[in-house]
Amino acid sequence: MSKNVLVIGTGTIGEPLIGLLADHKDSLGLDNVIFFKRTPLSDERGKVESLIRKGAKIVSTADALNEFHQLGFNEASDVEQAYADSDVIIDCTPSGNDNWDNVYSSLDQNKRFIAQGSEHGFGSFFAWGINNEILKEDSNKFLIASCNTHNIASIVKSFALDEERELVEGKFVCLRRANDVSQNDSFSPSPTITKHSNQEFGTHHARDVHELFAQEGKKLNLFSSAIKLPTQYMHTLWFSLTFKDVVQHEDIMENLDNSEFLMATEKMSSNKVFSFGRDHGYHGRLLSHGIVAEQSLHVKGNTLTGYCFTPQDGNALLSSVAATVHYYYKDSWQEKMKTFDRYIFKNI
Repeated sequence: MSKNVLVIGTGTIGEPLIGLLADHKDSLGLDNVIFFKRTPLSDERGKVESLIRKGAKIVSTADALNEFHQLGFNEASDVEQAYADSDVIIDCTPSGNDNWDNVYSSLDQNKRFIAQGSEHGFGSFFAWGINNEILKEDSNKFLIASCNTHNIASIVKSFALDEERELVEGKFVCLRRANDVSQNDSFSPSPTITKHSNQEFGTHHARDVHELFAQEGKKLNLFSSAIKLPTQYMHTLWFSLTFKDVVQHEDIMENLDNSEFLMATEKMSSNKVFSFGRDHGYHGRLLSHGIVAEQSLHVKGNTLTGYCFTPQDGNALLSSVAATVHYYYKDSWQEKMKTFDRYIFKNI
């Protein structure tokens, strides 16, 4: 049986994920990486050509194939066959729940279906390195946590749960970038506040982290706020963790050093961090969950406060890869994931 994965969408998450899977498909033990692109756009020929050069295969709907052929992509084929041939389907669109209702629910349910963070309710929350055990459950649907959820979850795990510190309260403010550098629309020319739409958690970020850990029986007291800023570089996260007992700054620094998925940096501006990712990350993307600004960490009594940058266009990618590889190699998937160690930095 061929080990095929189908990625739906070629946007901010889909495009680098397709490249990541295609570039490493041999070491991951995958046969074919297939991607679905709905609309044939002449100004995106370079993107499609690049993904095909990496070894990925393009599919679309039957009514769009002729236009893709006219653009020079004669290898484009019908997505219906890809649905049948692929055992893992990763939806990277903001329509994952609708696509489940309209398409995926009628497919073979022995397949694994994966959606991205915007599609709340799609399936069990998963974040690589945070709750790996969830992949063992008898479910065929998983929701990859959002970028800021990855960051917050790693902060909570590294400074509280891994150290068996009792967390009394966690507060977070997501200082969000206005849009991605690849986008022309939705830019915010001034700081724009996000509503506290959830009475218990504020914004969805704390809610999502709470639900992620609740799957393991951990009930955490978390609250988040968000504000969109006129920058395209990356999100920045302010956090405050209050523990039951007093903590020491040197212990916090040791926890950071021991964290598998948090990087440390002396850089204090997102443009410096973003520039490092552009120069040294996978296709300009940092794959760690967050980058803690060391000099921002402040300990007073039982409270830790600090800032952490969120590499929003990269930090969730490996979670989709891990959920894919686990489907095919349940006994050796973590060993195969080591192929990405080259992209993980401890300090930048």
